Amino acid sequence: MAASFTSVAIGLVVLATLFGVLERLVPAVGGQPRIRRGTWVDVGWWFVTPLVSKAVSRVTIVLVLVAAAVAAGVPIRAETLQAFLAPRPALAALPWAAQLALFLLVADLLAYASHRWLHVSPRLWPIHAVHHSSTEVDWLSSVRVHPLNDVVTRLAQAVPIVMIGFDPAIVAAYVPVFLFYGVLVHANVDWTFGPLRWVLASPVFHRWHHAAEAEGLNRNFAGLFPVIDLAFGTFHMPRDRRPERFGIPDGDVPETMRGQLAYPFRRGAGPGLR
Repeated sequence: MAASFTSVAIGLVVLATLFGVLERLVPAVGGQPRIRRGTWVDVGWWFVTPLVSKAVSRVTIVLVLVAAAVAAGVPIRAETLQAFLAPRPALAALPWAAQLALFLLVADLLAYASHRWLHVSPRLWPIHAVHHSSTEVDWLSSVRVHPLNDVVTRLAQAVPIVMIGFDPAIVAAYVPVFLFYGVLVHANVDWTFGPLRWVLASPVFHRWHHAAEAEGLNRNFAGLFPVIDLAFGTFHMPRDRRPERFGIPDGDVPETMRGQLAYPFRRGAGPGLR
């Protein structure tokens, strides 16, 4: 179901209340003000991301899938497109729990690859730099995402997942879970999940990804499973310290939403390539 202005506003109030309490009880970085630098810009992104960026991404995904069907010689009719995009029998035959586990693993592998690509590509980094521009990371900064960033990451995940043949119902059911988890891992809370630190991405794990300190650069790309970073040599979460500085070293991303929207199109954008 597409988001509405009212549902987005209600979500903002509910999450502001929940994380407002948590970030005061167990802060990763103490003393961060309630209304921090960039708060109102992020409130603006809170509405732009679900109401504009997600809509653009959905349309783009549909167009790419239709193009894939045309390339495969599928007639452009509702019934033939549905058959082309239907769950693959081999996957549908698996127990639901096995389908879910496989889906989560594939989705996070794709997320890891696209996320790392955004960091290492000089052409793509400027659209992702907007997300990294906040110098105070908390739950609200999670939605500072350029629309082009959203399109790239959603395409990189959704199209392969659908083409592989996962049941769209599983995908749709877990989209809200993924969205909430993305907010959680940005929260200014000192959670590592203890013995599960290697199993599930925690706020401390992801906050290292946003660190402006040299040891945190280009680390912790996975959204759900840190074991993927372990496998590819990009895991970093020391037990004896926490990141203290955030943002882009020597970055030049503007502080206004208008400036951030225009930033990827500026000549020479992205001198702080990570």
